[in-house]
Amino acid sequence: MSSRLLHKGVWIALVLCFTLPVAAQEERHQVQAVIEGVRTPQHAHQAAVLIRQLPGVDMGRVDHNTRNLLLHLDPASPVTQAQLEQVIAPLGMSLRCYRRGPIEGAPFRHLDPRTCGQAPADR
Repeated sequence: MSSRLLHKGVWIALVLCFTLPVAAQEERHQVQAVIEGVRTPQHAHQAAVLIRQLPGVDMGRVDHNTRNLLLHLDPASPVTQAQLEQVIAPLGMSLRCYRRGPIEGAPFRHLDPRTCGQAPADR
């Protein structure tokens, strides 16, 4: 009987391991934007370090090559576009193409700095 309980306990643990991370991810928000003024990878890293210190930010990345900002944050986080602009302004950077919303299951796509991710018919 104890082996049955252990067997059931293993299955319950496996189900929880695979369902809890998905539920937690659905509750997160994602911010994407294009950052102007990024000069080097080190410069992008400086911005990312400052941004990650904002309340509710779990993950933040500024990519030098694509000029993209990606944040994962708590939905209740008070971080706004204006606040992000204020944090990166001393580094000579600015934001455009700002988007914030729930993290969805779709594959991540960088924003094109030329089009801000809009389809040709929408521009």
